[in-house]
Amino acid sequence: MIIDNTYIAYDFMTDFNGPKRHFPAPFYPTGLYDNEKPEYLHGPDSSIYPNLTLPCNLYDEWGNIIPLGFYMVALSQDMKFLDLYQSNKLKAKVKVVKLVEKMYTQDEIDEESKIITKLENAKLKKKLKKMREAEEELTAFKERVAAESYAEIFDSGKGYYILKYNCNGKQAEGIIQK
Repeated sequence: MIIDNTYIAYDFMTDFNGPKRHFPAPFYPTGLYDNEKPEYLHGPDSSIYPNLTLPCNLYDEWGNIIPLGFYMVALSQDMKFLDLYQSNKLKAKVKVVKLVEKMYTQDEIDEESKIITKLENAKLKKKLKKMREAEEELTAFKERVAAESYAEIFDSGKGYYILKYNCNGKQAEGIIQK
C-alpha cells in the first residue's frame, strides 16, 4: 500500500463558499523574490556600469558562443578583464590589453571634497535636513560622472573586434578575435 503524505487540509466550517486550503507554512507564489536571488545579492550594481549591444554572435577558439544581445560591461577587481554580464550573470571575460586611469581635474576633486566635508559636518552636528541635501548632492555628482561612461565594440577589419570601456575614470580596451 502506498501512502501519499502531501495532504491538504480543508476547513468547511469557516468558508461557506467552498473549502479553504491550509498549508503548513506560508509560501511565495514564485519561490524567491528577486532581492533574495544570489545574482541580485552579489551581482554588480547595474546603474553605474555601461551597457553594450553585441551586434553579432561571437565565438572563442573552443567553439563557445556569446550570443548577440545586451550586456553590462564591468572592469574586474584586479583590472585584468572586462566582464560581460547579462541579467547579472557573468557570461564572458575579455582580456584587457590597454588600461588608462583618468586624471581628474582639480575642479572635480575640489567639488567632490567640498560635498564630502559638507556631509561630514552635517553628520557631526546631527542635522538631518542638511545631511540629506549633501547626500543628494553627492549622488548627483556621482551620477554626472557615471553619465560619461560608455562601452562600445567595433570591427577592426583585421580579424578581431575591439571592445572599448570607459567608466569611473578608467579606460580599458580588450580584443576579441573573430
